[in-house]
Amino acid sequence: VAAKTVRVEDSQSYRDFYREAAILVAVHQQRDGDCRESNIVRLVGLITKSAEKYILLEYASKGDLLGLLRRSGNINEEGLIGNLLGYAVHIARALQELERLRIAHRDVAARNVLITADDVAKLADFGLARDVYATTQYVRCNRPGVDELLPLKWMALESIETGEYTCQSDVWSFGVLLWEIATLGKDPCYDGRMQLSFLQMVGILRQGIRLERPPGCPEDLYRLMRSCWRDVPDTRPTPEGIEERL
Repeated sequence: VAAKTVRVEDSQSYRDFYREAAILVAVHQQRDGDCRESNIVRLVGLITKSAEKYILLEYASKGDLLGLLRRSGNINEEGLIGNLLGYAVHIARALQELERLRIAHRDVAARNVLITADDVAKLADFGLARDVYATTQYVRCNRPGVDELLPLKWMALESIETGEYTCQSDVWSFGVLLWEIATLGKDPCYDGRMQLSFLQMVGILRQGIRLERPPGCPEDLYRLMRSCWRDVPDTRPTPEGIEERL
């Protein structure tokens, strides 16, 4: 198993820890008796009575998808993009599970996908990953009354503007995950800029600017990404529709 703990002195980490635990328990209970393999990381147990708190999860021996992408060869290598898109299908199925439970993940990204020894992709990190990547992938929110680090370049427009998170906003983030796959793990870059504030990001997205088509990316795959990034949440594809298109 893998054990995740929480920093004692950090109240944000405590909130994230208990949020992740609650979501994984809900997923675990919903799947009780279902023998099909889930594409959400499996909860093994919780340790909350001791001074140190732990979430015990299934162990994914191949690590996270972002690391796997960055260790891959050339995107034009025969069969590579097809193999990698198999992981995207797995995550689309994970989003279908969450949609049935009316749960928004809020941080769908390659860094939060684990790969098992059997080459199955599992959606993980329902709240704790931000501490590890705070320097580059996360930006401090400047909305009134909100003080937390957020994955700005993966967030839907409505999430940035109003803090609204839904299954449709997860679909937007999934589109960015597809872009990560097509670039073998590059950091998203909007309008030629790597670092953006919340206001700058809103301005860019409101102008209709999106991540550019990666070199070697099939046109139909990029069209799927763009459909995930539509301004109006209800016009984006559903996780089930995404799986069919992939």
